[in-house]
Amino acid sequence: MCSLNNVIFMQFYKPSWKKITELCSDVADRVVESNFSPDLLIGISRGGLVPVRLLSDYLGVKNVAIIRIEFYTKVGETKTNPEITQPLSVDVSGKKVLIVDDIADSGNSLLTAKNYLKEKGASEIKTATLHYKSSSLIKPDYYSEGTTAWVVYPWEKEETEREIRE
Repeated sequence: MCSLNNVIFMQFYKPSWKKITELCSDVADRVVESNFSPDLLIGISRGGLVPVRLLSDYLGVKNVAIIRIEFYTKVGETKTNPEITQPLSVDVSGKKVLIVDDIADSGNSLLTAKNYLKEKGASEIKTATLHYKSSSLIKPDYYSEGTTAWVVYPWEKEETEREIRE
């Protein structure tokens, strides 16, 4: 259960849908400027689902796959270790891959995904998020904004509010 004490002192940031499209566009620009041309985008489910679709559009990369990694159980609460609960259904061997998530918070999910893709034989792996916290174990190769707040994205608003009430 998420205690009110854990949540009461959190600073929340709630970007709008318009802001999300701006952040994704910015990340896409950074990928293009770096001359990285991924063969495949991999979204970390669930937070990376919307950003990976938008980046697919902005970058013109139609090959998109999903990996589900469960780590957060509630607002501010995690499992001991991230767990891959939906492995990839595509072959990544020899491919340049861009892993996409909404935020590099603890960095555990990104690190888990990156290590998993290395084991699967991806030739080059880069990471992209909308937001980055400096306390993350991994700094994304591409991100739009740094933050210290707990970000509540439009696609998780109801879920987050439910968890805070519980």
